[in-house]
Amino acid sequence: MKNVIKMFVVICLIAASNSFAQKDDNYSKYPGYFNFGDLSHFIQGDNVTEVNIDSHLLGMMSGSAEDSNDDFSNIVHGLKLVKVYSFDVKMKEQKELLSKMNKMDENLTSNSWNRIVKVKEPGEYTFVYIKPAVNSKEISGLVVATFEKDGKATFVNIVGNINMSDIGKLSHKFNIPSLDGKDNKKVN
Repeated sequence: MKNVIKMFVVICLIAASNSFAQKDDNYSKYPGYFNFGDLSHFIQGDNVTEVNIDSHLLGMMSGSAEDSNDDFSNIVHGLKLVKVYSFDVKMKEQKELLSKMNKMDENLTSNSWNRIVKVKEPGEYTFVYIKPAVNSKEISGLVVATFEKDGKATFVNIVGNINMSDIGKLSHKFNIPSLDGKDNKKVN
């Protein structure tokens, strides 16, 4: 009898994990999702940061933040996915990455993403895009792609309902440079 119960529990756990995985892996259905393609060719070495926060973890973060910080809870509550890739690009692969970023720019702008920041300087690229939502006060996605002179590349995709004023509040709270280029000073 114990073996039957153990097998039943294992089957239930596998079924539950499969249903969560199937549900969460389909972020492409959200208008704010952008597929960066295969970056594994560029992501090599020790200086790599990958962040993948899905809707379940965002929901837990929103719930735990409700009591202590309503602004943070409201921002996180509307999000579905946060993806960040940051890595060093080898000198011989930098031209290829910049070409990929230009193709990404064409893809985003041709698919109704609004480019709100474009900086192309020798050795530096920065692109910031928003995907307008049906509600004019919100966006359904944010994409940021940067390449710096020192070879550091960063790609960010935030998916979900995002109020532009909330991004400003979050940027200010965590001392993140704002979209207008002015640094925010953290206030405790």
